Amino acid sequence: MIFNSLFKRKNNIDNNFEEKDEKKTKKKSFMSYVLKIFMFLFFIVLAYIVSFFVRIFNKNEVKIYEVTTGEIVNVDRHRGFIYRDESIASCANDGYINFFVVDAERVKRGAFIYTINDEPSKVKFYELNNQDRNIIKQNIKMYNNNISNLNFSNIYIAKDGLSELINEINIIKQLEDIDVEKEISAKEKGYSHYAGLISFLIDGYENTKIEEFNDDLIKNYNIIKYISQKKVVKKNDQIYKIIKNPEIAIAFDSTYDYDNYDKKNNLRIKFVYENVTTNGKIESFIGNDNKKHFKLLITDYPEKFLNKRVVDFEIENKKVNGFKIPIKSIISKNCYIVPKSMVEKDMETNENILYKVGLNGDRERISFNIAKEDDKYCYISIDDTLSNIKYGDVLTNRYRDTYSLSEVVKLEGVYNMNKGYAVFKNIEVIDRTNEYAIIKKNTINGVSIYDHLALNANSINEGDLIS
Repeated sequence: MIFNSLFKRKNNIDNNFEEKDEKKTKKKSFMSYVLKIFMFLFFIVLAYIVSFFVRIFNKNEVKIYEVTTGEIVNVDRHRGFIYRDESIASCANDGYINFFVVDAERVKRGAFIYTINDEPSKVKFYELNNQDRNIIKQNIKMYNNNISNLNFSNIYIAKDGLSELINEINIIKQLEDIDVEKEISAKEKGYSHYAGLISFLIDGYENTKIEEFNDDLIKNYNIIKYISQKKVVKKNDQIYKIIKNPEIAIAFDSTYDYDNYDKKNNLRIKFVYENVTTNGKIESFIGNDNKKHFKLLITDYPEKFLNKRVVDFEIENKKVNGFKIPIKSIISKNCYIVPKSMVEKDMETNENILYKVGLNGDRERISFNIAKEDDKYCYISIDDTLSNIKYGDVLTNRYRDTYSLSEVVKLEGVYNMNKGYAVFKNIEVIDRTNEYAIIKKNTINGVSIYDHLALNANSINEGDLIS
């Protein structure tokens, strides 16, 4: 009896412990469930806070560009070979030669040019005045413009040329001290047979024709010789040349077919190192390599090219007008293609509306931004922050038509910041340079004049805010 009583008491105690353990387990399970919910909510809030500060941080980084109208001038760069109407003069005697004209001087036919004597003339050196010094400075600047990787040998020409320029100034001052050249005694006196510009650079191409041009001529060109003043010469030596005609022809190669250019209009030409801009005409010709080449014809500033055979220049071949935007503002995005029949317009809010078929067959209303619009379709950026559509979603409309999001296309566009955050808008680029692009005006749902665009498009995300 006593044993039974103790056994029952033990069972009651065990049952009490089991009930308490069960309660503790249930309580522990409930607390774990609550903790999980709390942690879930905590991470959602944390993600929101992080996203908020990221947006704030990005907001300060967004740089704005206001759309304006503008143009891009397309230029083609070329290197050409100069052909001129040149006549070389030679001397008839041996001896010491002295010139009484300066390089690039315009002379008339019959002008007194040089003398040759058996002994060098004694040049009296005068002190240079300010005018003389200015002439020397101008010549230094001219020689400096002539120096390039292509014709580095012009440095030596500059050295000789400046030395001779000082001699020329002194000789001219001597001429001022005498009446006329008749008072100068000489074994030979030289007079110009033609009117034109005088030059002391002789490179051996004076008598060549433009039809002798070929691809390798510019690459292999070297200056042959430079005639100095006060130098011993031999009979029949070439001593100077006269440029008889101001027109020059510049032969060059081009991948652009200038035969298709409107011949009624002159092309605008800029010479890079000479800092000269002028008009010119272009014609094609066949060189001695049986290939088609082009020649540029100009008549302005012949003195600028007097001592040059190879020259660099730019040709303006077209101008493009439209909205001008920086290249840095352009970005490419993948966009969904949606038939316009699936799109509605909220008349009160002016929002663009789509309806997505939910899991239960109900319709979910979705707002979105139009990246591009044409006659049949709307294009929606896959990163559009307003919409939550994704690839494979089924759309519907009021007529119960359905459309599956299965077509994606990459579009070039910009981030429009007019709404205070980045919205992708498609653009149509007409032409571009390394820094700017010209885009088409008046595109449907596109970019308009004075729109605000994100300048640093690659460093922000769609939906980023500005102040």
